Amino acid sequence: MQGKNRSMVISLNGAFVQRSFVLLSLGTALILILVGLLFITKVGTVISSQNIRKMTVSLSDQMISHALAQEIPYLTAKEGDKDDEISLTGTMFNLLTGIDPKDPRTLLGRELPGFSLFDTNVLVAGKDVGIGDLPVETTPPVEALQNQPVNEQTKVENPVEETFNTNGKKVVFIYNTHNRESWISEVPEASKNVDLAFHPTKNMTLVSDHFARELEKNGIGAQVSKVDIFSKLQQKKLSYSLSYSESRKTVQEVMARNKDLTYFVDIHRDSLPRKNTTIHIDGVDYARVYFIIGMRNKNWTKNEQFALQIHNELKKKLPGLSKGIYGKNSGNAEYNQSVSPNSILIEIGGPENTLEECQRTADVLAEAFSKVFWEAEKVNSNKPGDMKRS
Repeated sequence: MQGKNRSMVISLNGAFVQRSFVLLSLGTALILILVGLLFITKVGTVISSQNIRKMTVSLSDQMISHALAQEIPYLTAKEGDKDDEISLTGTMFNLLTGIDPKDPRTLLGRELPGFSLFDTNVLVAGKDVGIGDLPVETTPPVEALQNQPVNEQTKVENPVEETFNTNGKKVVFIYNTHNRESWISEVPEASKNVDLAFHPTKNMTLVSDHFARELEKNGIGAQVSKVDIFSKLQQKKLSYSLSYSESRKTVQEVMARNKDLTYFVDIHRDSLPRKNTTIHIDGVDYARVYFIIGMRNKNWTKNEQFALQIHNELKKKLPGLSKGIYGKNSGNAEYNQSVSPNSILIEIGGPENTLEECQRTADVLAEAFSKVFWEAEKVNSNKPGDMKRS
C-alpha cells in the first residue's frame, strides 16, 4: 500500500512538470511572435544614436552617469561622493510614468491650464538656468497687431555690404519668422503691457541685418530676408500660429534660387522678463541667447550638434551669454530645420532688452558662428571648388 501511494505521487509530479513545460514553451513562442510583429510594424526603425538620443533625452545626466557607473566603476571614483545617491525606484518610476518628482512640470503640466507650455527639453543647459528661464512660445494679443501697417517688405537699417570672401557666394540665409518682435524701448505703449512690444520697422530684423554685417566682416557671405511674414499672414487672413509655415515657403523659395546657401538662421527675441534675458559682463549688459531645436524634425540631433558647436564657442568667449539648447515637442516643433542640418532658431534677449544690447550679443554670436563655419571649411578644404578664406 505504501509503495502504491509513492508511485501515485511520482506520477502526479511528472504530469505537473509536463504541463509546466508545455505552458513555458507556449509562452516563449508567444513572446517571440509578439517581438516579431513589433519589428515588422517598426521596420523603418533602427537602433541608431539618434533613436537612443530620443530615448535618453528625458533622463538627467546624473541618472545616465549612475547607470554607466554600474559597469565602469572608475566613473564613480573620479566624481567622488559629491552627487546624491540615485534612487533605482525613482528612476524606474520616472521611466514608466513619465513623472519626475524633482520636476513639477511632469505632473502639474497635465493638470494646470497653461503649465504644459513649459514642455521644453533642456538639451544643453547654460550657466545659472532654471525652470523660469525655459522659453515659452506666445501669440501677441490682437491689439498688438491690429494697428500694424501691412508692408511688402520690412524696412532695414542699412543695406548689407557686398564684401565677402566666400568666392562671391552667399552661403548664410538669415530671416525672422516673427519679424515684428520688438522692445519696450521702441514701443511706448508696451511699457504698460509688454505683450504689445511689436513694431513694423524697429524690430528683430535690425538685429538680423547687424548679424549679417558682422558675418561679412569675417568673410562669410550672408543674405537677409526682406519678406514681412506678418504682412503675408494679414494679406492671406491666416493665424499668427502659421508664421512658421509661411516662413518655410520663403526659405524654400530662396533655396531654389541660390544653391550656395547651406546655413539658415531664424532670429527671434524671447518673451521673458529682463532678469532672465540679460547678463552683465565686465560692466556691459548683453542680451542672453539660446537655441531652439524642433524635435519633430526626424534629424533634429544633427541640428542640435550644429547649435552645440556655436554654444561651445560662446562659452569660450563670454561664459553665461548662452543659456543653452532647448528641444521642443509641441507647437510647430520643426521650425524649418528639416531643410538642412545647419538650420537653427536663435532667441536673443527679450522685450525689456534694447536694440543695442541685442546687437552687442549679435557681435559675439557672429564671431562664434564664424569660428564654426571656417572650421568646417578647413575639414572640407581638399574638395574641388571649396570656399577658402583669403
